[in-house]
Amino acid sequence: MPNAEGAEVVETASRQDAEDRGWCLCLSGGGFRATLFHLGVIQRLNELGVLARLSTITSVSGGSILNGVLATRWARLNLGSDGKYINLEEEIARPVRSFCSKDLRTPILLGTRLNPANWPVLIQDWFSVSANFLAEGYEPLFRMALSELPAYGPHMPRFVFCATNVRTGACWHFHGGPAARMGDFYTGYCDAGHVRVSDAVAASSAFPPGFSAFRLSLPTGVTFSRTDQWGENRVVSAKRAKQHPGDAKQPVLLTDGGVYDNMAVEPVWNSYKTLLVSDAGRPFATVRESSQSLITRLKRVIDISMEQVAAVRKRWLVADFSHGRRTGAIWALHTRLEDFPLADSRGYGDTARGLLHSVRTDLDAFTEGEIACLENHGYSLADAALRSRAPTICTNLMAPFRWPHDQWCDDITVQSALAKSAKRRIGRDLCRFFFGSTPR
Repeated sequence: MPNAEGAEVVETASRQDAEDRGWCLCLSGGGFRATLFHLGVIQRLNELGVLARLSTITSVSGGSILNGVLATRWARLNLGSDGKYINLEEEIARPVRSFCSKDLRTPILLGTRLNPANWPVLIQDWFSVSANFLAEGYEPLFRMALSELPAYGPHMPRFVFCATNVRTGACWHFHGGPAARMGDFYTGYCDAGHVRVSDAVAASSAFPPGFSAFRLSLPTGVTFSRTDQWGENRVVSAKRAKQHPGDAKQPVLLTDGGVYDNMAVEPVWNSYKTLLVSDAGRPFATVRESSQSLITRLKRVIDISMEQVAAVRKRWLVADFSHGRRTGAIWALHTRLEDFPLADSRGYGDTARGLLHSVRTDLDAFTEGEIACLENHGYSLADAALRSRAPTICTNLMAPFRWPHDQWCDDITVQSALAKSAKRRIGRDLCRFFFGSTPR
């Protein structure tokens, strides 16, 4: 995806005719809400025979949590004769649900600050909690280095985790596998063998209001080159050649990948003709009033700027689909089923969808009902999008529609489950943290 630097616009444009690398699934950010929405998506992709044929899975933030689980457990999946994985529920879905049912945010953001042993580290970031602490919270879920992930090959996709380099402002991406590499267009690219999956996911999900940047330390002797993660030589930006060379003497500062591109399409824009984009970002909303106090007005301006950047990317993608330049589909948390030309689509009604659009962006404990409804919603939208917009890539197009959680598929049940899902219930989480339970 070209950015404001003219040099990269020219450079990326020259790659438009690069060899098509296959099919890519892009998983957006959005905290545990996104993780669970995308979990429903991959279940329907599996039933339609698409999941096993993916060449690459890219991700940002909450999508990277699911991508990390996929990356570290893909080798355990058993492919059936019908082209779908028969143990996806046991190997992927259950661990993800279990992880998202626990409060990750409060113990890290509060517990880290309460421990005097952490104070010398916290001081360097003005007592902000860096995403390095978040990586330790993720580690029990992954327990693997990027270089330990299986090599790309048939039925083994390439796993890509996107972060944002604070110094260069570019998309920094980590690629797993025995030849694991990382870097961005301006800094250059280097070996990522020492980086854990939990580090890559933490860097990708270092949501700025909660966490300060992930400090990625580089081993002594590391060298940067212009050979990117795909093995292609990238020319040096003429405008920044002397500004941001890779330097092993100081850590790389990485923040949430959604700051640059919340749909995770940047690494694959120029070399994949088939893109499936799952967007669980919180929908932008009109506000009745907007205070003009300093913090409030700056936040609103930032929100508007990020919304417009995302909207441009979506327009380009939809235009490519419409003009036949690409195959695939895009669906979002707030996509209406009625927008898909499919007579037998199934999903939630307007009231339930409105509640799903408002689910918080957070890493606290999600309830059984929240988990089930988000999974169901992702499953429903992926089904409608693929069967209506990209039926030719579905080898099991007639696969029966089966809700992941059929006891949470009617709107009345959803309204009860999501009645308080828009709020961050800090008081409840603090009680759980300090006392182990929530007062009645």
